[in-house]
Amino acid sequence: MRRAILVDRMKGTNNRRVKSMNRSTVLQYIRNQGQISKADIAQQTHLSFTAVTNIIEELISCQVICESGYDESSGGRKPQLYKLKKDRYYSVGIHLSITRIRVAILDLEGNIYAQYETVTNKDTFQTNAIILQLITCLEEAIADSKLERSKILGIGMGIPGPLNPFDGIVLSPPNMKGLESVPLKQIITDHFQLETFIEKDANLIALGEYWQGAGRGKKNVFYLDADVGIGSGLIVDSKLYHGFPYGAGEVGHGTINIDGPRCNCGNYGCLEVVASGLAIMRRVSEEIRRGADASFRAQYLADEESVTIYTILDAANDGDVLAKQLLQESARYVSIAIGNVINLLMPEIVIIGGTLTHNYTPYFELIKESALNRIFSSFAQNIHIERSELGMLGGAVGAGTLILENFFSKNLDDLLDSVHN
Repeated sequence: MRRAILVDRMKGTNNRRVKSMNRSTVLQYIRNQGQISKADIAQQTHLSFTAVTNIIEELISCQVICESGYDESSGGRKPQLYKLKKDRYYSVGIHLSITRIRVAILDLEGNIYAQYETVTNKDTFQTNAIILQLITCLEEAIADSKLERSKILGIGMGIPGPLNPFDGIVLSPPNMKGLESVPLKQIITDHFQLETFIEKDANLIALGEYWQGAGRGKKNVFYLDADVGIGSGLIVDSKLYHGFPYGAGEVGHGTINIDGPRCNCGNYGCLEVVASGLAIMRRVSEEIRRGADASFRAQYLADEESVTIYTILDAANDGDVLAKQLLQESARYVSIAIGNVINLLMPEIVIIGGTLTHNYTPYFELIKESALNRIFSSFAQNIHIERSELGMLGGAVGAGTLILENFFSKNLDDLLDSVHN
């Protein structure tokens, strides 16, 4: 008798698990297709039409999907189409960088519903006060959006690495010492009482480009962020690749010049220390002190701190010889790193973004041309190297997408129970 009861319970548990998996599968298909009919879902998932019909009714009952018109008829009644109910839930993504904090609130389809941006307070770099600025930015963005808290699925955070995304702890970001060993996930979760995830910022930009940008339709994507620092993220078989245990993608801290200066990470000659925005600002200082001319020389001598990477980029766009020379030097180093990545991984697409890429047009073309010359010519014609489509909002979009990914992959039983009870 006991064995029979146990078998029955196991069957019940397995049936619930299968039903939950089928429900998630159907929802993912609707998400991926934009809109789709029951018959097409049944054909692609190999589920019965009856099973699909039941799942569709459940998803409609909890307002995750809705009807969206009709498809063309192949004879008989036009099939009803279904799509996500985009205003049912929203996700919040925040991206912290050395110069800016950006927030993007996404609807259920991943569209940007609202956005927020502020300058990072540089005085907080050596202290944990940066947490206060992050919280303030999130509070203001959520308040400005006027969304009900019950509609917010969670908060995704793109933070400079390295970090432990599984335990939610920032480890030792070279350019932001104030966050070293900070359990940021728990702090934000406790404050907002919302599900929170943190991830390395370049990983999230890669994820954002994969879903919403230049990486759409590709399964294997490499992203390089040429910014004040240099980061990178990798998607393999449509999933973020963390490596073991979670440190993959630190191309910026691979040695590119064995005789190069010391990097903030402690190594010498890293790509970041010879090619990043920080490196370019350091080189500007060195060259002007040696007597080099520049359109912003007088400004630098009057107030060194007033000359930022944006000053240098603007000068390059206006034809300043020193600024152009240093950006070309940076692009050459980055192209070497990308050529090495391509030869090692052969991704379907390499996407390049960041402040240097988006604020100085020739930068991307210089990298692309040089990188393609550094790989086997027989492969060069098949490798796509593209500029990022999401621009400087990519990290925040990717962070919000991380929350959507979690929602679409999790068990929806609790949501359905809340609707039916």
